[in-house]
Amino acid sequence: MRRGRPKVEFLVTDDERAQLQSFARSRYLPAALSARARIVLSSADGEPNNAIAERLELTKAAVGK
Repeated sequence: MRRGRPKVEFLVTDDERAQLQSFARSRYLPAALSARARIVLSSADGEPNNAIAERLELTKAAVGK
């Protein structure tokens, strides 16, 4: 049985995905913004929050926001 709130599915357009990928790869943006872009991309691909947190070495709370 799953616990917690159900994860809301959201769609990312091709233009948004391209911009997020650019943010995620950037060496000139703040690290927090790059990490947030990686979180959003992973979530849009349907990856569970706990797997995203583990892979990106972030807390579950940070990914859940």
